[in-house]
Parts: sequence; C-alpha cells; structure tokens
Amino acid sequence: GYHIVGVSRRGYKLEEEPCTLVMPVVTEMTRHSLLGRSFRYYDEIESTNLEARTLAVDGAPEGTVVIAESQTGGRGRLGRRWISPAGKGLLFSALLRPAIPMADAHLLTLVAAVATAEAIEEQSGVRVGIKWPNDLYVADRKVGGILLEVSGEQDEVDWIVVGVGINVNTDYAELPVALRRGAVSLKMVNGAAIDRSELLARILLALERHYVEAVRDGFDRALAGFRSRDYLRARTISVQTREGSVVGEASGIDERGALLVQLPHRHVRRFHAGDVSLHAS
Repeated sequence: GYHIVGVSRRGYKLEEEPCTLVMPVVTEMTRHSLLGRSFRYYDEIESTNLEARTLAVDGAPEGTVVIAESQTGGRGRLGRRWISPAGKGLLFSALLRPAIPMADAHLLTLVAAVATAEAIEEQSGVRVGIKWPNDLYVADRKVGGILLEVSGEQDEVDWIVVGVGINVNTDYAELPVALRRGAVSLKMVNGAAIDRSELLARILLALERHYVEAVRDGFDRALAGFRSRDYLRARTISVQTREGSVVGEASGIDERGALLVQLPHRHVRRFHAGDVSLHAS
C-alpha cells in the first residue's frame, strides 16, 4: 500500500511509492477516454515502442497503450539507449491513427511534448522546458523524452506510436555515472516521491486532449505551448547535421515546427532535423 506522511502547511505526500504502477488508478482516471480503452502492462519488455508497433501492424485499435516497468532495449531519438531503473520511471507508448497527411505527422512530437509537460507541471509543480525537438528538461537537466514512430503513405498516416520516457522517482545514485551531470528525476527536483500511476493517467488525458484538438483544428496550440516552454530560445547552440556542425542563436520554431537558428549577419536558417546541444562559450 501507500505510506503517506503529513507535511506542515502543505497537506500530505507519498513517503514511499508502490514498487509497481497501480493500474486500477490509471484505468479509473481514464475510463471515459480514447487513451484508456486498451492497456498492455508488462513488468519487463524489450521496448514499449516495439511492442506498440507490432500491435499497430496487427490491427490494434487507436488508443492502445503499452506500459512497462522496465525495458531491456529501450531507445530514444537517433537510436540512443534509454536507461531507467525498474519501477522508478514512466515508460509507455500510445498507438494513434490520425486522419492527417504524412507531412504533418512530425508535429505530433510537439503535441506529445506539450501535453506531457503540462501534466508534469500540474502534478508536481515543477516547470518543464522542451528542448527541440523532443526532450523534456527540468532544472537544466533532462527528465524525459518523446519518441515518435510513423507508418503510412504520402497522403495519409496509417499509424503513429508515441513513446514517452520520464525519470520520475529515480534517485541520484541510481542514475548511470555517465548521465549524472545531464539527467535528473522529478523526485530529485521536488524532494518527494511522485505518484506514478496518477501521473501516467494525467499524461494520457492531456495527450488525448491535445491530440484531438490538433487533428480537428490544427497545430497552433501545440506550437504556442512549445514556444512558451522553449528551452533553447536565445541560447547559443550547436546543430549537428549530416553536412556538419552549425553554431548560432536559437530563435524558436516556425509554423511547421522547424528549428530557427540565427547565424552571423542576421541570416536565419531552418532545421527540420539535427542533433542539438548547448554550445560552450
């Protein structure tokens, strides 16, 4: 069960969170939702995105959510390994089947990032920044990320898998040594354990809300939500592309979600892909 302690003038907090997600909490909070129709829960799996992709190909319905306590082969953007101690983070993938052209599919990364940031802020009170195109930052360190995978024809999407990974209750000592300077968990920032079950449900509800609006009305709200949390804006950054490295000042994103970088002589260049890092001055 839950161990709850009183905190002076602040109510109550979790002293110790259950080792596993409490799925009845998640299903109850999402019982009327698209992203609550079908859950696949695993103690351990190679990759939630891989499982969701397999389900998508097999015809699983939109709204299917794959959840795992740990992954043996989790991957982030550019094939980087995603490491999270079992039972300490959130690792899940949602299957979507939007009626949008392939040219718009990448914008759902922004939708997912904004929705996830909103849900984290609502529950933890911690301000979340979004580092283009898909990383979530708290206190200048990475707390999570989004991985979007798409299948379809040029004029129509067949399916999209939105993978989300968040460091929730990971302790500093549990982070791999190589990641300790650049990674953080919500618990490390907030000073208390976060209810992962409630946070998962909140993210799914926010994701559905933003997703439905984006498909119906377009991506203006997602773009605005990203811009208000733009972690890179006005910072000197380095963008690594196939052609080489470009250094300039991050100037936000355009209406298609491309990164804008101001170069010398006030020339602005757009990037639709690339590996971005802060440039040491």
